[in-house]
Amino acid sequence: MKSFSLKALFPIILCIICTVFTVYMFTAGTVLGFIAVAFSLCLVLWAFGLYRSVSGMVNVDYKLIRFTKKLKKLLKTSSTVYIMGHKFSDLDSVGSSYGLYSALRDKYNVKLVVNKQNTLARPLVDFLRFSDKDCEIFDYSEIEDTVDENSLLIVLDTHRNVIMDYQELYDRVARLVIIDHHRKADDFVDRTQAKYMKSSASSACEIVTFIIRLMGIRKPGIVAATALLSGIMLDTKNFVMNTNANTFGAASFLRQNRADPVLIKKMFSESVEVCKRKYEIVSGVELLDNCAIARTETNDQFTRIATAQAADELLGINGVVAAFVMCPSDDKVNISARSFGDVDVQKIMARLGGGGHKTVAACQISVPDMERADALLRKAIQEHIKER
Repeated sequence: MKSFSLKALFPIILCIICTVFTVYMFTAGTVLGFIAVAFSLCLVLWAFGLYRSVSGMVNVDYKLIRFTKKLKKLLKTSSTVYIMGHKFSDLDSVGSSYGLYSALRDKYNVKLVVNKQNTLARPLVDFLRFSDKDCEIFDYSEIEDTVDENSLLIVLDTHRNVIMDYQELYDRVARLVIIDHHRKADDFVDRTQAKYMKSSASSACEIVTFIIRLMGIRKPGIVAATALLSGIMLDTKNFVMNTNANTFGAASFLRQNRADPVLIKKMFSESVEVCKRKYEIVSGVELLDNCAIARTETNDQFTRIATAQAADELLGINGVVAAFVMCPSDDKVNISARSFGDVDVQKIMARLGGGGHKTVAACQISVPDMERADALLRKAIQEHIKER
């Protein structure tokens, strides 16, 4: 894979070439020499501007550059651009969606679509409404009449239509773009005009940060920078899991643009109800081959948040290499899975129809009761361990 690892040499070499060229032109005449100076100065300034636009992008491949160019063309030919994440949107889903929306809205007709009734990123949604007076966040019912044949849908943080925030919007829009950081699932959406998927990226927010820089449309303001950094911090567990040099490069760029980590820390704070539910789940943990399994029978607004946090908490138990937490959701059972990488939880969740990352994954299975879900999960864990 080609990269920009030697990108700093480009403006330096160009400076040397321009210097030699200018000296040579002065030998041909003073007027030509001054013209050469002006031309060389413009060329060098352009080179350093290009360097600044990609500085911090340690391993950005040409695939992302080609994708960004294609995205620009699609944007120019679109009547309306809808930006949407996944169901029960989290900080990465909403943060990446808003970050891209904020960068594009001055130049294109862009609408940010989020299911505000079923989101796990309520603190971020409230922050965006309060801090950005020009930000409009739409439900599907508010924009369904605006969809036409030239509409473009950009989906972030998922590539599966069954977990998109509004599948109705996906079904109606013919032109689709996918930006995601999860491993490719079997039910991957293949009717795309453009897609960029990189499972080694920490988050969708990391990818969007680099896309914004490559497009050169607009630097993120403090609100957008904070939203993007919140998604990176969530998916990396505060820069502990699934990080690489690009992750820290993106975070550094966002901090330079005044992203507020203290405000993000407040977004991570939990209510008393969620805290109680989390420790109720943790207290019922069982071990299977050094894997922690816990569950709750409660189904309310606090359970889904508590389930994910309980899975993170269980990894702190000595000897536990992976954690799985189950909770009911209507007529289905949700499972949140976490690990430090010794156990590939994505492969375990894939056996049950889910997906995600090696260290963070989830699934939703249709079973009559929690006991059946527990049995299927234990079987998937044991089968995976035998195949390792």
